Amino acid sequence: MTSQAYTNNLTFSRLIVVVLVIAFSLFLYTIYTSTTILSLSIQSAPRKSLAGPLVSSSPSSSDNIKIDVISPKNIKGTAGQFIKVEGIITNISPNKKGGIAYISIVDLKDKVPIDLEDWSAQKGLYIPSIESGQSFSLEWNVRLVKAGSYSINILFDQIDNNNISSPSTASSKIILDVAPKLNLNPGNVLPVAFGVPVFLVAILGVVNYIRGRKTGIYG
Repeated sequence: MTSQAYTNNLTFSRLIVVVLVIAFSLFLYTIYTSTTILSLSIQSAPRKSLAGPLVSSSPSSSDNIKIDVISPKNIKGTAGQFIKVEGIITNISPNKKGGIAYISIVDLKDKVPIDLEDWSAQKGLYIPSIESGQSFSLEWNVRLVKAGSYSINILFDQIDNNNISSPSTASSKIILDVAPKLNLNPGNVLPVAFGVPVFLVAILGVVNYIRGRKTGIYG
């Protein structure tokens, strides 16, 4: 091997090392930046385990119907999770009652009800008959779709002679805080971050081999 060929090969090897270091540094910076932003978002809305004993909230009642919420008064979760909203409805009138029980979720920031289509698979529960003094358990599985702060009420509309009476009987409120979902691969950057260094190494390896063959390094 000539001195000039050895020098060229050494310089090219150093170039490969520099390129790899730069590519890996960019990869680390991308991951660090994404993780930091997401961590700050989650810290601004701290989470609490959904598990634990249920506590009764104050019941709400009209002259005929009483609704007790048995879910926690405050629920904290993460977007993508499922929670249960549970209550008990009791007929406190001397007469038989029937109607529809459902939940209402209101965005506390925008002050508007949200569309339950993506949040709850079952919007309303039809109860054809509740005898005097009889109680029914109510339950909804709710998917936390979007981060934010919400209030949840259980409502009951009585049906008399095929007509819905008003106003609705409402339970006490449940306050729901939903934190954003932690995404370790925002924007699908990981395939690019891993793929670019590998691609560069492959190209540089081929170029280095071709240069070596021309200068006689590889025989």
